[in-house]
Amino acid sequence: MKMTEREEKNRGTLQERKPEAYAKIIQHPEKIKRKECVALIQLQYNYTCNFKCKHCAIERLKQQGGQQMTVPDVKRIADQADAMGLASICISGGEPLIFPDLKQVIEAIGPKRFVISMDTNGWLLTEEKVKWLVEAGVDRIHLSIDGLEVNHDMFRGTKTGSWKKCVEALPYCKKHGLGVIINIVATKSLVKSGELVKQLDFIAQFGQHASIIFAKATGAFEGFKDEILDSKDIAYIQSLHAKYNTSTHLSPNCGYEFGCMCFKRHMSITAHGDVLPCPWIPISMGNVFKEDLETIIKRGLAIKWFSYDHKFSCLSGNCDMAFYKKIMPQIEKADTYPVDYRKIDWGNLE
Repeated sequence: MKMTEREEKNRGTLQERKPEAYAKIIQHPEKIKRKECVALIQLQYNYTCNFKCKHCAIERLKQQGGQQMTVPDVKRIADQADAMGLASICISGGEPLIFPDLKQVIEAIGPKRFVISMDTNGWLLTEEKVKWLVEAGVDRIHLSIDGLEVNHDMFRGTKTGSWKKCVEALPYCKKHGLGVIINIVATKSLVKSGELVKQLDFIAQFGQHASIIFAKATGAFEGFKDEILDSKDIAYIQSLHAKYNTSTHLSPNCGYEFGCMCFKRHMSITAHGDVLPCPWIPISMGNVFKEDLETIIKRGLAIKWFSYDHKFSCLSGNCDMAFYKKIMPQIEKADTYPVDYRKIDWGNLE
């Protein structure tokens, strides 16, 4: 399978901007053939946030005690990721734009050797901040916009005017060369009401790619299981790619169909060092304060649900999945968070 036109374009500009990162990325096809990890690492550096979003996946993670990530920890993790040939790190939280040491975090990752992205709710994304991010070495932002204005602001839980700030920031990003992926959390309500399509029609004017993220019953959204998509909803969302500039975590990536991308193309590290298959599956496969990253990733890929040998739908975001029915309830009932992988009854594949 060939890469998409968007991927080809991004690689062309990356070769000029960041040749060290590009040199790793062009090795990905061979790594995939060997069934090795080529994941983007979502680094949940700090859980400090200015919003209280209704669907926040890290609500229970914020309540965990223990060792907290520091800038030297980021440097050590990035060094290990670089040695493995991994090329992408996303700074997440919380809200990174309120981190007082964000510049030090970026420097610890090493802008020359990684494609650096950043999750943001956009509240502080002024033109000056966009310019600052580009100068610091950030390549793109993942900007959360969930629905049109009323729905988006309601989802944020605290800030009226959030949607407007996000929309106002889009021209600044284009002007100063900061890449943008618009993250949209797709709930059953957003799909059935038709608002998802209305939002896609609206944002088409900005020419930015949208990543449609299936809602997950984790974190603050545990009590909203009626909003989780089924296979028909997901098939409908996948059909939108033909008309709109969109993708999901199930879309082909790097010229390869991963299905669920856990540990293959995506993974998360919490602010307390736990390595998760993705932000919405709070199962710790190990802790980077106690083990090296490569050991933990290989352990994750050895779990049948996350291996290259199976191309599942979204494990935690499709209520028809056996994983959703059998594994996710174990997480919800657990006393500790995230759940140690050794305490999970992984069951049989169906």
